[in-house]
Amino acid sequence: MTTESPAVREPATRPLTTPDGHPGRDSLPGRAVDLLAAEWIKLSATRSTWLIVGLGLLGSIGSTLLSNNSTVHKWDGWEPAERAAFDPLAASFSGFALLQLALTAVGALAMSREYSSGLIRTTFTAVPARRAVLAAKAATVGGLAAGVGLTASLATFTVSQAVFAQKHFGLSLTAPGAVRAILASSLHLAGVALIGLALAALLRHGAGAVTACFGLLFLAPVLLQSNRGWMLRVHQSLMDSAIRHLTVGHLERHGPSTPGAWAVLLITPLVLLTVAAAVVDRRDV
Repeated sequence: MTTESPAVREPATRPLTTPDGHPGRDSLPGRAVDLLAAEWIKLSATRSTWLIVGLGLLGSIGSTLLSNNSTVHKWDGWEPAERAAFDPLAASFSGFALLQLALTAVGALAMSREYSSGLIRTTFTAVPARRAVLAAKAATVGGLAAGVGLTASLATFTVSQAVFAQKHFGLSLTAPGAVRAILASSLHLAGVALIGLALAALLRHGAGAVTACFGLLFLAPVLLQSNRGWMLRVHQSLMDSAIRHLTVGHLERHGPSTPGAWAVLLITPLVLLTVAAAVVDRRDV
């Protein structure tokens, strides 16, 4: 009587690690890497991403340098009080409003583009963990915005101070507050991009998200400006007040504290992303 040798069976699941000990594709780190790679491909392969970033950089850096060059030409005609009030550190980032709007649009489009095209259904079918998808989008958008922000901040600071050096009031990178201002500006630009992403996830509409960001970043600081009472406390908790405090050489009298300003830059996008994650996970596409 002969017996058949048992058939060699494939394992029910692929191993969680490769033979050399690295995480396999079915492991949590492997899936996270794949998801990040997919979201980066979506973001970087879209032509409008780089067009918006390029226009934002060109407009912001160009307007900053034009303004500072004009200051140098007028410097000899200024009164001593006007010269004392001028802040060369803050002037290095004076034209960043356009870059803020550009990165807000990049963040909003990264999310709303999939809703408008219907691709979001495919994305959530392939990756049912919707919070993981939002986290991967936030990581790629935030990383891109932080890199762009750091590049722009270093460029405008270096060139602006070289322009100011013509009249002997330029600052070096080792000047008090210089590194802090550069890092804060980069963090702020990453934050506004994440706010755009979070609002697009909540509203599922790119134009609506950009409009809401404009109101939060630019209109609210004007409407809520006050020197006392609850409006002052609300104004100090806005990202505009935080970034102004961290990028000036002459501290404002009614500005937030330095730790409070850093906290605002970190917490504001985090809170909105948390709300977006809760909403996205519960509602239908």
